[in-house]
Amino acid sequence: MNHLPLICRRYVSAAPKTTTGIEHAKAMTKIAGGNANWSLYKADDYLKMSKYSFYDAEITMAKHRLQQPTNKSPDVMPKTKSQ
Repeated sequence: MNHLPLICRRYVSAAPKTTTGIEHAKAMTKIAGGNANWSLYKADDYLKMSKYSFYDAEITMAKHRLQQPTNKSPDVMPKTKSQ
């Protein structure tokens, strides 16, 4: 008898009933009748992404990261700017 709430709970979603970008893109191609005008796209960084963009960002951020501690050398206290 306790299985009924468990089964019903499985089919109920807590996600809001909204549309995704795919529905909007399909609707716009029907309305506009062709290719999208990418000059109106506000987040053009997304269009410049490539297969290796994540790794390029990791390489550029590596110089700003702290070194990982090792058992070969003692920890060094961080230096601060004295006024």
